Amino acid sequence: MEQTQNILSPLIFNETQKQQIESLVHGLDDRQLLWLAGYLTGLSQSSTNVKAPAKLPVNGITIHPAVKTDLPDLTILYGSRTGNGAAVAKKLKEKAESKGYKIHLHDMNEYSLNKLKDEKYLLVIVSTHGEGVPPVAAEEFYDYIHGKRAPQLENTKYSVLALGDKSYLHFCKTGIDVDKRLEELGARRIHPRFDCDVDFSPVATQWIDGLLRNLSNSNDKTPLIKLNGSQTPRVPEVKSVVYDRQNPFKARLIEKIKLNGKGSGKETFHYELSIAGSGISYEPGDALGVYGSNSERLVYELVDSLKLNPGEELEYNKNKDTLGNVLSKHFEISTLNPDVLKNYNHFAQSTKLKEILEDSTQLKTFIYGRDWVDLVNEFPVKISSAELLSIMHKLQPRLYSISSSVKANPGEVHLTIASVRYVNHRYKEGTCSTYLSDRMGDKDAVLVFADKNPDFRLPSDPTTPIIMVGPGTGIAPFRAFLQERETQLAKGKNWLFFGDRHFTTDFLYQTELQAWHKKKLLTNLHVAFSRDQDQKVYVQHKMLEHSKELYSWIEEGAHFYVCGDKNNMFSDVNRTLTNIIAKEGRMSLVKAEEYLKKLKKAKRYQTDVY
Repeated sequence: MEQTQNILSPLIFNETQKQQIESLVHGLDDRQLLWLAGYLTGLSQSSTNVKAPAKLPVNGITIHPAVKTDLPDLTILYGSRTGNGAAVAKKLKEKAESKGYKIHLHDMNEYSLNKLKDEKYLLVIVSTHGEGVPPVAAEEFYDYIHGKRAPQLENTKYSVLALGDKSYLHFCKTGIDVDKRLEELGARRIHPRFDCDVDFSPVATQWIDGLLRNLSNSNDKTPLIKLNGSQTPRVPEVKSVVYDRQNPFKARLIEKIKLNGKGSGKETFHYELSIAGSGISYEPGDALGVYGSNSERLVYELVDSLKLNPGEELEYNKNKDTLGNVLSKHFEISTLNPDVLKNYNHFAQSTKLKEILEDSTQLKTFIYGRDWVDLVNEFPVKISSAELLSIMHKLQPRLYSISSSVKANPGEVHLTIASVRYVNHRYKEGTCSTYLSDRMGDKDAVLVFADKNPDFRLPSDPTTPIIMVGPGTGIAPFRAFLQERETQLAKGKNWLFFGDRHFTTDFLYQTELQAWHKKKLLTNLHVAFSRDQDQKVYVQHKMLEHSKELYSWIEEGAHFYVCGDKNNMFSDVNRTLTNIIAKEGRMSLVKAEEYLKKLKKAKRYQTDVY
């Protein structure tokens, strides 16, 4: 004990504290002392003010956090499409609960809006879908706070985390709108809004930590140590590697099959990738994030336009590499966004580009279909390689709907991807789609991660009927749905509407679909091939042909799904479905729209559009 007394410096501990510590360690063996040292080290990382225990029995160790009873309840609302918002909300909940707060966590889609007026602390996490609109889960909340029934919120304190994608013109618009509107309703901001790009995790963590610091200024309480019984020290768990956006898995290519027949004007491939041993899990409806690379042709076009040397050696991410390789693997070249244009114009100093940046209509038109080479050719500039990289956007993964069930294909993930090639100002290629089709060999691996989509799920009850509308590559998640239903021996009816250009060359997964139809897994299979006759026929026309049966399925509880192009197909299908409900349900269009809204809220009408 003499040795312990020498260690306890009077400059740090007073006499009473020294006696308490000596009482604590007296009689402990080496293993118990080691455990206690580790515990105190961990405790010091979360608090610099460890309160000494008032009473210390000597026959073991138990830890009880002291929770201050006057901590406020916190309400967390999240609204997202892919599940990122839900993940951040759960992380905030865990951190806040560890500090003693009582948390009320709600999906916006399931939140009772009449409770909003009574909220004291409101923490909102919301994403923006596409070009500035709320995701389905946030629509009702968004409309409510912007409508005439919105309550005054003078007694509410709040903060907003906005999730978005800078490749879109209206970055984080939903979160920005919600933040502004809550302030207009009288709520007081307790922490600034943070706007997250697709790589959201670091910024979301900063927002959470800053928010909790602000809350804890007047409500902080540190844990107490209490000894009241024997307890075996816990051995720290060894965590397995988690593969995600920041740490993708190298998936080996197993199979690559072209799905279109000879003479087709389209180029659609079926890919099978091995994820064996990765621990990656996914459900039908989820997407796979895939990291591609820019083509050598596009990289050389850009460096040639800028009169730079692709072989120039530079340091990137603490490694030496050539400018050409860095541009190919790490930066977006095939797309532009407002931030890129703004930063580029610091060098270009173009009045025309400034005018484009100040007019949202011109900006949207300019960005669409243009890439970095178009930008440099139209607004020439002298810039160094270091300056170029400093204003570029990092290369982002592309998300593709998974077209397999892991139950039917253990250790594998399948994708259905059309190779994108088009002419707009110059010949263009899709960054990731052509990387997979043109530059990925049989023994190559591609970096991937699972991207959850909880708002595009099969019904929990396998007896529930489902109706699927998926033209072109929109078939992908429905192939996964049908594989899953087959492995489940699900009794629910399944109806698929599929469309493409030509029956003979573009009937994707024809053999599989017809086999499923023959064995009655697919109760109904209706196809539309737009260019096989003079007058074009699309999936919505097939829906109209079978409107009575379609409506009866919905009335008996069927879930309705749409996957594919959001610009044309989805709006046509949505309008057609509304008309069918109005006609067969003998109601007005207004009532039909209300009917459809209820289906969305009940998660019986789900969409995966891009």
